[in-house]
Amino acid sequence: MIGLTGMAYCGLFMQTACGAGAPQLPAVIAHSNRIDPELLQLKKLLDDNKIIPFYQKAYQLLKSLDRYGMKTCTDQELVDGLFLYDLLVRAPFINLDQPDNVIWLMTHRDLDHVVKSQAAGCIPFKALLDKKLKLPNQQEALIFYLAATASVTKQMRTSIDPDFDATYKREDAKAQADPSIMNDRVIEANFYNRLATMQARNNSMPSTVEVQESGFVKELMRCFPTKANEVKKYLRMAGYAEEEIPALLERTIGHVPEAAYLFKGLPKRRE
Repeated sequence: MIGLTGMAYCGLFMQTACGAGAPQLPAVIAHSNRIDPELLQLKKLLDDNKIIPFYQKAYQLLKSLDRYGMKTCTDQELVDGLFLYDLLVRAPFINLDQPDNVIWLMTHRDLDHVVKSQAAGCIPFKALLDKKLKLPNQQEALIFYLAATASVTKQMRTSIDPDFDATYKREDAKAQADPSIMNDRVIEANFYNRLATMQARNNSMPSTVEVQESGFVKELMRCFPTKANEVKKYLRMAGYAEEEIPALLERTIGHVPEAAYLFKGLPKRRE
């Protein structure tokens, strides 16, 4: 578990600029008087655009945490989790336009995907639902958690090229017709390494999304067991169009009795 010894708060959270569409950290952050040095180091890596080292360190931090199933947590543990989740939400995927990144990804193909998919584990979701804990700004923290999870889900979904076979053929044809690529072995190798890495990552992401969306829908049901509009609001935040929601619900939870309220008013799927 991350310890809290180090620099004073000093308004750090309020100076953090969230990425486009990223949820804002809640006011519970203001209750923190100290920030863990490891979390500050992680933030600096992100601020300095050192994305691969960022994901390496984030992966190690997530491995050291075991909070997802917790029903109890301290105020400071919650702040730690919010801080870390905010960083993970704002972090971009590794840029494949840089040859050195591609070479690294050929060995560590999905590390950024893995970290994003495990990001929710840094916040004790069950604790946020426990009204007995009376954590500061507990409801606000829960709203942040749901918005952050919606943001991560959307990032994953929009990273998928559903017609990558056509993309591959198009890019290959361009390369074959470009002497500046085909007449230079280094450039040619970089080009096809990038294309192969893109293909591998694109092929693996749908299964990651399936796990992500299934967990997210079930969490939304726990938060809003009778409020279908609230569930659908967060699904729309995750990028699901209104006409996509029935299929999403069917493949994640199905027509179980406890989910009946979510299907009311939705159009029936056409086979």
